[in-house]
Amino acid sequence: MSSSDKKIKELENEIRRMQKENEKTFSDTSAGLPSRPKKTRNELLEFFIGLILLGVGLFWLFQRTSVQTFGIFGGAGIALGNFLIPTGAVIIPLVIGIILLFFLDNRIVGWVVTVLGLAIIVLAIILSVRINFERTSMFDFILMFGFMAAGSGLLLRVLFRKRDNT
Repeated sequence: MSSSDKKIKELENEIRRMQKENEKTFSDTSAGLPSRPKKTRNELLEFFIGLILLGVGLFWLFQRTSVQTFGIFGGAGIALGNFLIPTGAVIIPLVIGIILLFFLDNRIVGWVVTVLGLAIIVLAIILSVRINFERTSMFDFILMFGFMAAGSGLLLRVLFRKRDNT
């Protein structure tokens, strides 16, 4: 026998030995039949079902919510503790920032003040909004939050589940 024939025989014997070991591990000792492998969970399907449930619940919740303004802070101004800032004063940091952009050689300070001024304006707009939850039935309320809870649970289970590395 040549060396290649010996190697082939050794490989065949190794394959047979591995097949026998495999049969032993997957056989059911009581019935003598091979057991079924563990049913694997389809995590991608769970993820998308969770995403859909969460999305439907959030959509339903947002459909039952109305957003309205009550004037810029009720027309009075922004309350900071006991001090009331007039609503037009939120523009002042933006104007100062723009002046600094064109006046100073070091424009970093101008950009910081300008961005801060824009942030104050956006904050003033957001603070002038009132959010109301419209009247709904208890059944709809439970379904809305039930969909959101079920979807969140499925997403969290898929995202944070400990996986076997085998």
